[in-house]
Amino acid sequence: MNDESRPVKAAPVSTGVPARTGAQSTASTVDLMSHALAYARVGLDVLPLTPGGKTPLGALVPHGKDEATHDAEQVRDWWVQCPTSNIGVRPAEGVVVVDVDPRAGGATALVELTRPHGGLSPTWTSRTGGGGLHAWYRATGPLRARLCAGVDLKHRTGYVVVPPSLHPSGRAYAWGNTTPIAAAPVWLVALMRRAPATPPASAATFSGGNTDGLVRVVAEPGGDRHNRLYWAVRRAVEDGRWSDDLRARLITASPLDADEAQRTIRYAVTGPTVVAA
Repeated sequence: MNDESRPVKAAPVSTGVPARTGAQSTASTVDLMSHALAYARVGLDVLPLTPGGKTPLGALVPHGKDEATHDAEQVRDWWVQCPTSNIGVRPAEGVVVVDVDPRAGGATALVELTRPHGGLSPTWTSRTGGGGLHAWYRATGPLRARLCAGVDLKHRTGYVVVPPSLHPSGRAYAWGNTTPIAAAPVWLVALMRRAPATPPASAATFSGGNTDGLVRVVAEPGGDRHNRLYWAVRRAVEDGRWSDDLRARLITASPLDADEAQRTIRYAVTGPTVVAA
């Protein structure tokens, strides 16, 4: 089963995962292991999160999301060791989760953004324990990390909390339907995709003779740090000078944290053409 087909078949109605979990569920009444195994058995990559939380359980997965797996035996072992672990799922390649946080204004912003298109199209969706929404779509990258205020996009480079995990509030995440993951409509893909990088103002000082200038551009404080890194990677790729050594130098130079820098680099390596300085 390939990555693209796995999540489409992962509707909870066919896996034994309940379509809905009562909002008053507690750690003592929810068999999190059986749900984690159900996700793994349909090919979704699972990882244990802190009980009642959203971060990877470091004692079991010291490398975080990178240890997510659909190996049922490994998943079983994790939940034997910590039966109350929340469940994280790392989206497959070609899948993106629209993560709406109403507390950050996401619900209102998303309505305004999608109103001209009739709102989001039906797809596999869950309600978060914090009153938000996770809508799963099929879409290819490179994609933005944020769609609009209060609405993040979660890809293969990250993970999402899935039902029946428990929110810090004590409320459970719950599936709202058993609809298969739908292809994102063209208008939504256009909104989610990153625009071609434009050269930062400091790019005027870049000399095409070596990569030192690219490192200097990325290292500058302030401004659009993502755009500078994206632009530098694309210039190196298009000039035929991209290498593992340059990747390491740019990650070290960037003001972004290492995970965010890696994510930006990944998009940039396969991303659209930059506007040359």
